[in-house]
Amino acid sequence: MKFKISIILFISTMSLFAQNFAQGVIKDIETDEPIPYVNIGIINKSIGTVTNFEGNFEFETKSNVFNDSIRLSSIGYKSKSILVRDFLNMLKTNKEILLYPDVTTLSEVVLTAKKLKEKVIGNKSKSKRIRLGFTEITLGQEIGTKIRINNSPTYIKSFHTNIAANSNDSLKYRINFYSIKDGLPYEKIVNQNIIFPINVKEGEFTLNLEAYNIIVKDDIYCTLELIEEPKPEDELFFSAAFLGNKMIIRDVSQGDWEKVGAVGVGFNCTVKY
Repeated sequence: MKFKISIILFISTMSLFAQNFAQGVIKDIETDEPIPYVNIGIINKSIGTVTNFEGNFEFETKSNVFNDSIRLSSIGYKSKSILVRDFLNMLKTNKEILLYPDVTTLSEVVLTAKKLKEKVIGNKSKSKRIRLGFTEITLGQEIGTKIRINNSPTYIKSFHTNIAANSNDSLKYRINFYSIKDGLPYEKIVNQNIIFPINVKEGEFTLNLEAYNIIVKDDIYCTLELIEEPKPEDELFFSAAFLGNKMIIRDVSQGDWEKVGAVGVGFNCTVKY
């Protein structure tokens, strides 16, 4: 998957450190069922992946990260962190990793009889000339933008973006909403995985979010995450603009967040308040 913008250049270098292959399956400890689309990554490093629909994963690590921690996280489950060396040793004897369910209690929402106002907030670009997309074919990579919340509470009704080009309308993505700490995404604020294909080749794409009852009080980040591996020739580009909130990106699951470039990706939401 390609990323094209004239003012940004991404340079990658090859590491000389030895490679270590990690392969296994993540399951629910209570049901023994595989857990799809779990984020796996070395914390604050650009090494990680996402499990497939059957809970399977595979990726390579380098020997210089053996003393770092790897984190496994999924909505609805308790996160697990372990040293990389222990993680690799464990996989040599047992390919199954078990996660405990995590029951989350939602905050009470008080509904009023007043008629709610509705508006669209976020970056609203529909440009075909200025466009952004995923930088690499890396499972767990996320791109997004800040959504400013001016009224509390605000109910997120739907997500919108304008597709400049899309060659694969069956590939699945995950939308994530994060609270903000120190200007960067912090914690996910939804308790369900929201997974979907982008079934638009070109033009406006809308994702109805009413069923998820997403209510926020402060500014948030809205991101799209690559959770299925595209073909090398696949392309997905979103309209972008020089005005508005700048793009946020994370190269891989559990990696560092970074604000990049001089443009913002065209993600926006219809909200009620």
